[in-house]
Amino acid sequence: MREINIKLLLPYNWGHIRKIKIYDNKKQLITKIMHGEELTLNIDSDIEEVIIKLDFYKSVIKIPKNEKVYLGLYMDFRDRFPFKYLDTLKRKCLTGHFMTEEEYESFNLSFYAESFRWVPKAGIDKPTVFLGLLISVALIALSIIQQNNPYQDIIFFIGASGTISLALLYFEKDKVELYDYRNRMIASGCSFILAGLLASSSLSAGGLIVLLGFTFVLRSVAGVKRLFNAANLT
Repeated sequence: MREINIKLLLPYNWGHIRKIKIYDNKKQLITKIMHGEELTLNIDSDIEEVIIKLDFYKSVIKIPKNEKVYLGLYMDFRDRFPFKYLDTLKRKCLTGHFMTEEEYESFNLSFYAESFRWVPKAGIDKPTVFLGLLISVALIALSIIQQNNPYQDIIFFIGASGTISLALLYFEKDKVELYDYRNRMIASGCSFILAGLLASSSLSAGGLIVLLGFTFVLRSVAGVKRLFNAANLT
């Protein structure tokens, strides 16, 4: 027999009320564990692997040949848009690895925070975000006015989604995640340009939206580059 210590930490509120099943390499259920729990179990010495399962998630982790081992379980994903949602679709997103006793004792939710690059609200380019909000509202109005435009629904969707996304940035109380900020700004700017090109029934309005979209993108790129340089990132 040997001792295995297990700790499970999940980000946000993902799966906090679910029980993760842990099997041995003989497919026999060893135990179940919930977020924030720590378990100490005695297992047979001939068990070579543990299998972590929840719904479609499944990871196989080889057990070190020690009498006392420490296993930390977590979700392995890039915590920024859009990779956050893509990575959580991978079967091995729920995984873990064996640690030293010291690593196990210090294993906590800061494990996830280490992948974040936070920007204080004062660091974001609020005039550019406000410009994006004005463009978004203008697109909503344009989609209502251009009733005969076959792309009316797309223009409205771009305007509405831009309004929501940028409003969340503009009215953020404390801080924003750097990569999320970058992706929202660049994606919004490219969407504005597309919407301007689709406003074919009003060339003057469409041309103005395209011009403002390019201005928004250029200002966003410059602002994001400044933040990356300040954080010593590339």
